[in-house]
Amino acid sequence: MRTIGQRHKHLRHAFVKLEEDMRSLFLLLILTTTSAIAIADDARFATHLHAKFQVKGCTACHDYHEERLKGIAFSTHKGRKVESCRMCHNQAVTGFEHPEDWFARPNLYTSGMNAKDTCESTKKAMNAEFKSQALLAKEMRKHLLEDPRVLWGVEGATPKSGMLPEKKKQEDTVKGGPAEWKAQVEAWIQAGMPCD
Repeated sequence: MRTIGQRHKHLRHAFVKLEEDMRSLFLLLILTTTSAIAIADDARFATHLHAKFQVKGCTACHDYHEERLKGIAFSTHKGRKVESCRMCHNQAVTGFEHPEDWFARPNLYTSGMNAKDTCESTKKAMNAEFKSQALLAKEMRKHLLEDPRVLWGVEGATPKSGMLPEKKKQEDTVKGGPAEWKAQVEAWIQAGMPCD
């Protein structure tokens, strides 16, 4: 039979062990919570994608039809029609199989928009309100990960990324390369494409 001193020593050892276990559990809880917050933050449009959507390689075309933003339809490309795009922005320059794909349509997101407005405008242009989440995700992947215009603006995504007529190059393209672009787009889509 144990003496009172032995029992007291045994209990003290048990409490020390319990305290160590509780500290470990608390640390694990903090690390798990911090990781979940970081993952959730990485999936927000504002965290990575907004800055990439706002590079000049993207907004030069998105601003094309915007007079208030001095879009190039009102300066160097004044009066030009879709058919004339292929004269300068041909396959030898851009790498596009169909040069007419170069043309940006009106009413897209534009430069200077904040993250929420850029995100919402992107989804609106894809008629998100009329699509299921699965269909929107599929179409968003196709546009952001396969569209030659988008890939042209992503540094290194195509051999002709950033190339312009007259041997000019758009230097302000989406940095980080195609693997980073894809990972960030996928994280946002997997999270349900939140705009907050």
